[in-house]
Amino acid sequence: MKIAWVTDSSAYLPKDANHSDLYVVPLQINHENNTFKDGIDLSTEAFYELLSRSESSPKSSQPAVYDIENLFQALEKEYDAIIAVLISQQISGTYDTVASAAKSLSIPVHLVDSKIVSWPLYDLIEQGRMLAKEGVTPLSITQTLNEKYVMYYNRIFVADLNQLLKGGRIGKVGFLVGSLLKIHPILKFKEGTIQVAHKIRTRKRAILQMINDFEPTSSDMWVLHCGDEKTAKEVKQQLQLKFQTQTIKVGDLSPIIAIHGGQGSFAIVSKV
Repeated sequence: MKIAWVTDSSAYLPKDANHSDLYVVPLQINHENNTFKDGIDLSTEAFYELLSRSESSPKSSQPAVYDIENLFQALEKEYDAIIAVLISQQISGTYDTVASAAKSLSIPVHLVDSKIVSWPLYDLIEQGRMLAKEGVTPLSITQTLNEKYVMYYNRIFVADLNQLLKGGRIGKVGFLVGSLLKIHPILKFKEGTIQVAHKIRTRKRAILQMINDFEPTSSDMWVLHCGDEKTAKEVKQQLQLKFQTQTIKVGDLSPIIAIHGGQGSFAIVSKV
């Protein structure tokens, strides 16, 4: 059986990613009267310039139904089934939009709610590919992957409280208190939602707390950043000092994530 693997642009695909039979649906970035397709209409550099100079925050939205339908209609001609591994259903309407677009297809479309974002989506696809090679059916693969979200341990450093304010994620009082006390919230994905793991005063202490939250693992650990590779590499060095035999890699977070946390935000993710 020939399976098409679909994900959305919140996913991080490593440089050595296997792109065979893999398709990415772009989420959208809305700013004032303009709509951009993530990773297509707006370069990373142009996005961060827009983010820094704009008083109003760009907004993220689910992929256009037209883009999903066009992709699915093309895949329908070449594949026997589609498995879509998508951004957490709790923070985006992408899952529901894809589910709606899939109803008109003649081939089965199976959906995986990753309950997270970024690199784990690609990792779930890789796990699914291995199951497919073993002869596991698309339905069983999907059922297995929908239970795998518990594998990903994560922490997210928010660099810019102003971005949270502009995006409506915190109120003005919370913003003023946080700014005055130099509080850096550390967030985490849990059960598909974003929750506060810690509220730490000063950037240095916040980063140290994130590192201390992790334990060594047999798989790769990732430091994923929003337009700040320098900080990501520094965090990697600190992690490497603590976990000397751990494989630690650096990658990018989608601009979709930076909309809410600002440039300089980063995440640490490992698989337990």
